Amino acid sequence: MAQISARAADLPSGRTAGQGAGRGLARWLASDRVFPKIPYVLVEGLIIVTILIPFILTIYISLLRWRANRPFETATFSGLSNYEVVLTDSLFWASVGRTFYFAGTAVAVELVVGFVLAMLVHQCTRSKKLYTTIILVPMMIVPIVVGYNFSMIYVDSGPLNQLLAPFLEPFGIDPRIRWLSHPVAAQFAIIIADIWQWTSLTFLIFLSGFSALPAQLINAARVMGATPWQIFWRIQFPLLKPAILIAVIIRSMEALKMFDPVVLLTFGGPGTSTQTVAYFLWEQVWVFNKFSFGAAASIVLLVMFSVFIYFGIYLLVSQRATVDRRAA
Repeated sequence: MAQISARAADLPSGRTAGQGAGRGLARWLASDRVFPKIPYVLVEGLIIVTILIPFILTIYISLLRWRANRPFETATFSGLSNYEVVLTDSLFWASVGRTFYFAGTAVAVELVVGFVLAMLVHQCTRSKKLYTTIILVPMMIVPIVVGYNFSMIYVDSGPLNQLLAPFLEPFGIDPRIRWLSHPVAAQFAIIIADIWQWTSLTFLIFLSGFSALPAQLINAARVMGATPWQIFWRIQFPLLKPAILIAVIIRSMEALKMFDPVVLLTFGGPGTSTQTVAYFLWEQVWVFNKFSFGAAASIVLLVMFSVFIYFGIYLLVSQRATVDRRAA
């Protein structure tokens, strides 16, 4: 009996064995062969979970005939019929064209205004932080608050029409402009709201670019007698081209997904005059339950936007390489 107890005492307990296995696993993970590969495994795992699996499911749903108000088991394979419907849908292409119009107009104005503001603030020696904070405020406001504020501004008796009245009434023009119920005015109303909120982002990018410019090069140009315009056009602007491309890419990617101001101000109306492609897909999927149609349209848009983004990144890399060669 004593011998059995002694042998049992010599055996490792479950806790001791578990600790030994844990230490062995820790040593294996910390080894030179395994540890450098852990970040790659984590990144690839995140890509698979967050990007690849949803992408494959979207492609699979786009090949089915399925509405959300029916059980998924009743879905039938339809091949490329959903893509054919998308590519021949006039409303889809109208919303795509309208989206590019909204995005192009808004981004162009945001780039110009943000660049000018960044140049002026960069030259300020006093109150620079104050001006920067004030200009960045619109970007920090929740989109639903921005939409509500602009809906109050755009009403017939709102402050915008009151401000325009002294300039319009002498010419016999009715100052009560229906900003949200007229097709053309509603488009400008959405663009103005987007410009007001997101010019702050382009300003921040350009201000960072101005702050990174080599002061020695600019001072040397001044000593050599260069005018402010020559310094800007021949030194500052070429060095800021990468920052400009970054601002174009980032803002274009966001503007092409424009959804919040459309929902909060017009709900795509009047008619379909302010329907962006994001709002069009939301309506098709969540109002009309056309999940397969929405999945096919999403894939088509992904291909279109990927080409645009690839072209922008290619220009950015090429421009950066040119700047590096000139610096060398």
